[in-house]
Amino acid sequence: MVKEFNHIGINVRDLQKTLAFYSKHFGAKIMRGLYIPASHTIAAYVQIGSQMVEFLSPLAPDGNTAYGIAHIAYIVDDIEEAARILIEKGHPFHVMPKRAGSGGGKIAFLKDPNGANVELIERLESYSEEGWEPTTEVLDFDHASIFSNSLQAGIDFYINDMEMSMLQNYHFEERKFDMVYMNTGRNILELLHNETPRQDPLMGHIALRVTDTRAMAERLAGEGVELLTQPRVLATKNGYVCNIKDPDGIAVELIDRVSLFEV
Repeated sequence: MVKEFNHIGINVRDLQKTLAFYSKHFGAKIMRGLYIPASHTIAAYVQIGSQMVEFLSPLAPDGNTAYGIAHIAYIVDDIEEAARILIEKGHPFHVMPKRAGSGGGKIAFLKDPNGANVELIERLESYSEEGWEPTTEVLDFDHASIFSNSLQAGIDFYINDMEMSMLQNYHFEERKFDMVYMNTGRNILELLHNETPRQDPLMGHIALRVTDTRAMAERLAGEGVELLTQPRVLATKNGYVCNIKDPDGIAVELIDRVSLFEV
């Protein structure tokens, strides 16, 4: 059913500013630009490592427009059949399969068991390509992160229904905190679970694997990029991590540990 963990969708205010930021600091490669007439939105697909990010820029935003991470998206081979199976399993759709606003393929939307927005896509093209090469300190896209108040329900959904594989599972008893990593190919999703339930937004952050977190944080701060957190030792004690803020206030995590495939 699921062919690929395709992208993370992010709503942005100023598309050109966002593209310049991600290209300059992270080596993002612009892969495709589309106009979506139905929502009067410009979409730009960029690649960092093996992962795609879809930046969506509404041209006529209103008071209901929410900026930030909006959804995660999977490509399926047959969207009508995928929707039928998921509905039978008790996962209702708030957008049933329909022609994509861009005219390319079909899309549908549902919520995961914790309320995070999940897009299904049926189309021939992935928009990504092999051979992305680092041009900055960023080595690869490490993971996309969402909060999961009901951790086991989240794990079951992404493994059984989105057909991801368990990669790493960390529990920190003293902090009552869990980090669960699942993958489809080289693309990784992190589920975060705290003892205290998380309220909206459930979309957490995107994380990039870098050569040296502390050095990159110092450089970015010197160029006027806001640090949300100072570099600190990872909970797994195998590297350093810090969070910076992108032009729309999204947390971008910089990590200098080895790949999760090598831990």
